[in-house]
Amino acid sequence: MHIDIIGAAGEVTPERVSGRNVAVIDVFRATSVIVTALSNGAREIIPMTGIEESFQLRDQIVEEHRQTNDAGPVLLGGERNTVIIEGFDLDNSPLRYAPDVVRDATIVMSTTNGTRAVNCARGAADGIYIAALLNADAVARRLGEPGGDVALVCSGRHDRFTIEDALCAGMMARFLETHYAGTLSDMAWWCADVYSRYENDLMGALDHCLHYHSIKMRWAEDIAWCLQRNVTTVVPRLTPEGGIRL
Repeated sequence: MHIDIIGAAGEVTPERVSGRNVAVIDVFRATSVIVTALSNGAREIIPMTGIEESFQLRDQIVEEHRQTNDAGPVLLGGERNTVIIEGFDLDNSPLRYAPDVVRDATIVMSTTNGTRAVNCARGAADGIYIAALLNADAVARRLGEPGGDVALVCSGRHDRFTIEDALCAGMMARFLETHYAGTLSDMAWWCADVYSRYENDLMGALDHCLHYHSIKMRWAEDIAWCLQRNVTTVVPRLTPEGGIRL
């Protein structure tokens, strides 16, 4: 098993994910939202790149539900540059995706970085899973069980590498190296080393993170939520139809 880490969504190419099982990571905040929503009973999350196509898909699903008497809610969730998209039901805060809001819901989601990273990896990868610090070990275990090569995709921010995603990827790379005798690419080794150094002081690592400093005042509660490790064992997976389910 060889483990590679891709530093940002824009670095994903078919060649880098072909034949690999892939985990997409966006700690602040898209994959943390997806993990939280599905843990809280959401039926499915559909990752979209564009805003207009998100509205169109929402309307299509609402009509399908009407025709089949499906009472499950259909919600729009996401952001652009941390701000809720006008006309959407939910922003990109995991705390908004409470059980009473998302239970049995189909959520059409579009975010600046995370949902784009998922869609960049579609097509060539063997399987695509959704990882955050919240479920890192569970996803790493799922990736390790088949024994094939793995790519951990950090969504980054505006196609630039971010430390919070590197910490999660490093945590998972170290798990795979330890439990499944995985070999690490240079990037995977570096991320695993950084995680090992800051394992007991994640905030110390984030002090060097520009993305963290840009959101820490407004989203302090979200950050605290997203930095929890292994609080759930759910392993969301992208289905062939394009939805993310458990």
